[in-house]
Amino acid sequence: MSDYKYWFTLKGYRVESQSQALEQRLWDVFPKRCLTFWPYMMKDADGMKEFLERDMPVRVDTKMEGLGHFRTKIEWLKAWVKVDWRGHVWCISRDGKMWLFERGRQIDDEVGRLVWKIPDEGNVQAPMSGVFTSPIDTGVIASFLEDFRGCKWFEAATDITWERRAGMDLFFLKLSHGGQRFELYLQREKYAGHDLGAEIDDLFARLINEGGNHIIDATYEGKIVLRRL
Repeated sequence: MSDYKYWFTLKGYRVESQSQALEQRLWDVFPKRCLTFWPYMMKDADGMKEFLERDMPVRVDTKMEGLGHFRTKIEWLKAWVKVDWRGHVWCISRDGKMWLFERGRQIDDEVGRLVWKIPDEGNVQAPMSGVFTSPIDTGVIASFLEDFRGCKWFEAATDITWERRAGMDLFFLKLSHGGQRFELYLQREKYAGHDLGAEIDDLFARLINEGGNHIIDATYEGKIVLRRL
């Protein structure tokens, strides 16, 4: 019996992680029975992955590299956007995973600069802890960024709110350039066929030269209205 147990003892286990804290957390939940009977690892690795990815913003991947030899790679999820929702700031990854901001580690400079404010619709179910699939329609955010992220006015954004009004998406942005302040109201559905980002860029450049604070209202059918702020 002792020879049998020795034959199935875990032969080798390698952990690749981005920090010592991550590796320690993995060992906290590592199924100890796998040490003496490595075939358990082929099943238990899935449970370990599910627990860790629900508990922390990480991605866990375990592979068998030879008979009785395994490797686990654990890395932080990377935030794609930050959102202010239900009184907390959350990170959302590109694949739609959501977690509290303070639990994240990998934050792009662009992500860290801008927080999307998302009103609470009240009927959305979410666990409010751990890591879960975002209940927020990230497709709308992705489409907005694809259209406008390269615009000069978007680079000046300090605050952005997205909400639904009359069945349409309304975006409200606060912009800052030097000592000037701008408010931008934008509904893309009203400007089908327009290169709206470029049109606002032209107005923004002109208003910077003129000085003063301004409201740029792009919520009208086919026209942009300017007002003093």
